[in-house]
Amino acid sequence: MADGGDGFDGCIEVVQRTRGYRRWPDEVKARIVAESFQSGVRVVDVARRHDLAAHQLSDWRRQARQGKLVLSADAMADVS
Repeated sequence: MADGGDGFDGCIEVVQRTRGYRRWPDEVKARIVAESFQSGVRVVDVARRHDLAAHQLSDWRRQARQGKLVLSADAMADVS
């Protein structure tokens, strides 16, 4: 090596990304969406808490507003 050393003397962290799509049951989606509709809650915070991309949660919220994802009364009980 140019500095006279014999190589790297440190630590490397390897992070593996998940492959493929996760399948979220509609009941779980509805619960997460209902949580995101609570007053004062930010979509990005809810998404991060559930290991989702914020745009994915936004898509689910849009589906709920369009009636394509039905939110149960139980899921909406805590929404103010």
